[in-house]
Amino acid sequence: MRILVDCIPYDGDKSGISVYTRNVVRELSAAGQEVVLLLEPGAERFFPGYAFRLAPAWTASPAGSMLWHLFCLPWQLRNRDFDFLLLTAANRRALSFYPLPTIAVVHDLAQYHVPGKYSRLRMFYLKHLLPFFVRRAAQPLAVSQSTAADMETYWGIPRSRTAVCYNGLSPLPAANRGWCAAQGLEAKKYILYVSRLEHPGKNHLNLIAAYGRLPQELRREYKLVLAGSDWQDAGIIKAAAAALPQPGAVLFPGFIAAEDLYEAYSQARMYIFPSFFEGFGLSLIEAMSLGVPCACSNNSSLGEIGAGAAALFPPGEPEKIAAAMQEVLCNPEYSRTLAEAGRRRAAEFDWQKHAAAIIKHGERMLAQAGQR
Repeated sequence: MRILVDCIPYDGDKSGISVYTRNVVRELSAAGQEVVLLLEPGAERFFPGYAFRLAPAWTASPAGSMLWHLFCLPWQLRNRDFDFLLLTAANRRALSFYPLPTIAVVHDLAQYHVPGKYSRLRMFYLKHLLPFFVRRAAQPLAVSQSTAADMETYWGIPRSRTAVCYNGLSPLPAANRGWCAAQGLEAKKYILYVSRLEHPGKNHLNLIAAYGRLPQELRREYKLVLAGSDWQDAGIIKAAAAALPQPGAVLFPGFIAAEDLYEAYSQARMYIFPSFFEGFGLSLIEAMSLGVPCACSNNSSLGEIGAGAAALFPPGEPEKIAAAMQEVLCNPEYSRTLAEAGRRRAAEFDWQKHAAAIIKHGERMLAQAGQR
């Protein structure tokens, strides 16, 4: 099949959606599909060797991109020279109508769960415009049961219409380039959280507060490492860390390159994911796959994926986050149990299976279109 993959927005290869798009494009191509990418200007450097089409330069802004998707792209696709369209981030972009059979991938509906996550204008778009247009796509696809349930509750898309296909897991390159040494970290002497520094959605403040509640001897032994690019209100997060009584206990190493993730995860004493809401949470299964004991929020897809394989806690209660951290850090048997359960859970996720599901739904859409 000839598939147009809409890779917008790609977030400069620095977000979960970037990871999703990169892996899906690779696996669709490896499965023998003819893949053509729709990219924002500048993103072509991340996809060497692939055929692509570029959006106009004026779509570089989020507002321009939204408008172009809604009102320009549909008309440009009316020649139907593709078998189907894959929207890799339909929770952010949609078309006003669909000349091609379309699979619309929805990662999360965080706008209904995290107050103040976006501006008022963006909230209006996400809550009142986007759902209307995503409902028109031939095949909505959710990356978790949690997201599928939200699509029914908030967007009115019947659960029976939505396909659920979990994200996959790519083996991380086993490299040691000295990341820990560069950060001044000792192996197994830090607690890791990999997420963009976004307040309030990623819940760094409650994690910092929970870390501050740990016994002093634990804070002396284990640093808290908050790795990720600065995002919305990152300064508030850094100010909260600076207010702790122990200077230098919380580190902000910035974005971790893919080549350094193996070392960053594998040398952590534990991994923690306290986000208020996630559509999937790729970093959780990445850490699990390397045998790192994990703790995560008991909400959204995190509770779905972490159940039985991670220590769960309510993300809004710092004292319970602290209790979960302390149990993992101080109970070796419990820590080993989580590490083993996490490896088993991570093995369930596969990008080839995800791509195969997309191909299957594409073939079904084409068959149905041929019957009309």
